Amino acid sequence: MRLSIVTVNYKSWGHLESALEALAGDFPDDWEMIVVDNESAEDSLETFAARYPWVNFIANPDNSGFGHGCTIGVEQAAGAQLLFMNPDVIAKTSDIQSLIRIKEQHGVGIIAPRQVSANGKAQKVFDDFPSLLNQSKTLKALLRVLMPSKFPDPRAEYEDLTYCDWVTGSVLLIDRDDYDAIGGWSPDYWMYVEDADLCRKAHDVGLSIAYAPEVEVIHAHGGSSRLNVDVKSMTKLEVIISKHVYTMNHTRGFARWLTHALIILLRLPMLIVAGLLDLLTLRQIPTLRVRSKMLTGLIRYYGGVIDSGSWLSPRAMVNQLSAE
Repeated sequence: MRLSIVTVNYKSWGHLESALEALAGDFPDDWEMIVVDNESAEDSLETFAARYPWVNFIANPDNSGFGHGCTIGVEQAAGAQLLFMNPDVIAKTSDIQSLIRIKEQHGVGIIAPRQVSANGKAQKVFDDFPSLLNQSKTLKALLRVLMPSKFPDPRAEYEDLTYCDWVTGSVLLIDRDDYDAIGGWSPDYWMYVEDADLCRKAHDVGLSIAYAPEVEVIHAHGGSSRLNVDVKSMTKLEVIISKHVYTMNHTRGFARWLTHALIILLRLPMLIVAGLLDLLTLRQIPTLRVRSKMLTGLIRYYGGVIDSGSWLSPRAMVNQLSAE
């Protein structure tokens, strides 16, 4: 088996249908498609399994997040290469073949293609490793002006293969041997920043990470994470938590604690203001409701950090306990 495509689905059946239809016509015999369905709905899963018999559907009873879902898929994968692809991504077989070819030609460890929305708007595919200096968007923008070679702008237009710190996990290609060598997706993350973590581990053992703008796929960004106020607030909260987890895993000494403090100072005051405005507007504005729920969740999270001494997401902790 040459390639295993691993997709983690969470109530994104419409997007998943489009993704599978784009591949169905000429799916190679030496590829396999694995879909891990988080918080699996039996009726939908059975319907799709009947419509797409060439796909290996795996029912996961819990919404255990992206990285954990990918790990479940990899356990069933037989491919020499692994392509992790969101269910809201539409990629043709030829696109994936081009990405494989570029990866092999340049000896890249991890590679991702250009991603655009349905209306053709380019999306951010790569970025710098999270650090003390780039927690603030203002500082990050300043660094890109002052040191563009070290801090390339992910929003700029690129024509050739571009080496970078990390690429998004929405479409990410890696050899299975390299994946195993760096330990795969970390169980410390429930959702978000796990792709930066994976690339950081690859970087630390000498593997290169690159963005290939020559290959373009369509990505309906947020297909699973923007279903409603509850899901949106939960996923946005996990972004903040995962920044703390990355800091815990990859920062040392005084810089670690300073980074934790900066993450708190940059986000908590604004969420407090939004929470107060949500009360004043009688919870009628969805955006404020999202931020108010984030505030409640973040306060609860920081209380848990104080009690347990761990920055891990409670949802990631549940995954780890269930795996024991």
